[in-house]
Amino acid sequence: MNISNRKLYNEIQTLKRKLAALTSDVLIIQVGSAFHSASLGNTMTYEGDILYAGTSSQAGVAKSHLVYLDHTKQWKKATAGVTNAGARGAIGVALSAVPHTDGVLVHGLYRINSSYVSGSVPREGWFDLGTQVFIHPISSGSFTTLIPSGSGQIVRVVGHSVDGDMIYFNPSKDFVEIS
Repeated sequence: MNISNRKLYNEIQTLKRKLAALTSDVLIIQVGSAFHSASLGNTMTYEGDILYAGTSSQAGVAKSHLVYLDHTKQWKKATAGVTNAGARGAIGVALSAVPHTDGVLVHGLYRINSSYVSGSVPREGWFDLGTQVFIHPISSGSFTTLIPSGSGQIVRVVGHSVDGDMIYFNPSKDFVEIS
């Protein structure tokens, strides 16, 4: 290595050390995603993380249904009235009648079709702002703000309302079965 090459090499190494020291002082880390509720205009619009998985979908699954992926890799409508119907594992909002093809919202914002909402609402089809949202214990594929309380029913928080018809979908991995 000649003197000019050696000098250039040393300068590059010095710059690398300075850059490493600088980035450790001003390192900016973004944790998570940013979702903007104002960006969702119409019903059944979303912003968030989408999962493409599974090999088929249960008959009757529609866009906006709360669905879970079962052990046969089939998306089915979730219900808190049955222990293995959404209590454990992957759960999301179907983005079409064929969520195994078109995806499932697993985290983010979703403007819900009021047909799939029930519970303590100021008027039918709307959420009270800030309330927890659960898997409905009777109407499969639906959401509720009422805590399931019947024997054998599952309590699993799937998100929080951020507007009358919008949910911040962030399902808990924990659940409780009522005995």
